[in-house]
Amino acid sequence: MDPTLALTYDSTAMTDGVGAQLQRIYGIYAISRHLGVAYLHTPISRVDYQGLTALEGNSGDPEFHREFNDVFRIASDFVPAGRFHTLDLPNISLEEFHGLRALVERGATGGIPCLVRLVMPYGIADGVPDCYEVCRGVSPFASAAHGGEPLRVAVHVRRGEQVVIDSKRLLPNAYYVSVARNVARVLDALGLEYQIELWTEVPSGDFLVQPDHPGIAGRISGPKVISPEMFALDEFEVLPNLVHCLNGRAIDCLRKLATADILVMSRSSFSYVGGILNRNGTVLYHPFWHSALSSWITVGPDGQFDDRQLRNNIEGAQSQLSRLHSAYPVDPV
Repeated sequence: MDPTLALTYDSTAMTDGVGAQLQRIYGIYAISRHLGVAYLHTPISRVDYQGLTALEGNSGDPEFHREFNDVFRIASDFVPAGRFHTLDLPNISLEEFHGLRALVERGATGGIPCLVRLVMPYGIADGVPDCYEVCRGVSPFASAAHGGEPLRVAVHVRRGEQVVIDSKRLLPNAYYVSVARNVARVLDALGLEYQIELWTEVPSGDFLVQPDHPGIAGRISGPKVISPEMFALDEFEVLPNLVHCLNGRAIDCLRKLATADILVMSRSSFSYVGGILNRNGTVLYHPFWHSALSSWITVGPDGQFDDRQLRNNIEGAQSQLSRLHSAYPVDPV
């Protein structure tokens, strides 16, 4: 590991949603491992968008970020004890990194280690998404465990403020229903018990959103109405073994996504973090602006995917679980 270069997160530049910020943090950690340089952990300093319930109440909790920092801590490679040549970058590419390393090696920093404070790691991470594989090893969540319980299929449906800001980025309910039905068909064929968990938000009634609402940050030009009808949750009732998981605490939702046996992602950083921190589950990914890991299963816009890959993943996980039970049998009560 190169001790003359270190990467850390600039926690002050973009204080949007918790999913977006956690993806940046884990992405910076991932590219530090990929590049062979040191990592210095900087926690989240503030979260502006705190979910639909906070938006509906027109209120934000200034301490919202603290419980996430308690859970999502990555060990730093060193404890700062001396001076650094600090460089702030909004993003970084491989070319920029190699140029920076060359400058440090030539002594352009006066022999002082260089600390790069990054806002985003995507100039590198989106090109080599498998660098995120290291995040499973530092996931704060244990692998999914089963004691005769049904398999958990977590379907994350991103809605929230986006229904009035950028509805074009949202996948339709029909997409999620199709994916979940196809997953259920595979599980039924394997004779496995399962439950389909619908993780999403819905308002308690109609409410008005203004450009200065917490987390909106002027992203709408005038007042907009958000109503329960915009979410149409009744469309999910066709799914078998459906469990509604609505308006839960964000940290609990993320824990459930990251420990699901099968995760159906949204086009969402929140989903993405759930996927990269899921130690042994199968991730079903719909293409968006952040690239998929090679271990993930890509789903088409019609909800179709490679059934054989899902079947193989499930059978492999079941076989591994059986081996663990054989090696560590549970004593009868």
